[in-house]
Amino acid sequence: MTGILIAAQIERIATRKDRTVAITIGTQELNPDKAGQLFQIQDRLVCVYISEKETIPQSEIDKVDALNPEFGNKTQSQRMRNVLYKLFEQRNEGFKDFDSFYKHHTDIIIEHLKKKLDA
Repeated sequence: MTGILIAAQIERIATRKDRTVAITIGTQELNPDKAGQLFQIQDRLVCVYISEKETIPQSEIDKVDALNPEFGNKTQSQRMRNVLYKLFEQRNEGFKDFDSFYKHHTDIIIEHLKKKLDA
């Protein structure tokens, strides 16, 4: 599927505890086809190209369509931290803050891997 090009306005920008950013985007009224396309990609990782221009050249659209958003530029450690943060949100296991939760769980992973090392 190629990208979906829609006019929109950034309505809100918020930072999160895990250092990610949430962007709320509002659109004008969408026809059923465009709305359906958006619902098909809901909760999936996508590439976003934001421009203040009224029109975007086809060459730019083609570049964005060629991108593979599979985990973008996130490192493995960033992915691990994000997963642990989601786990903390769902089950904090009695930890009062994410930093202590993160340290506890990464220590468990580190100790598990250390046991596999040859002496």
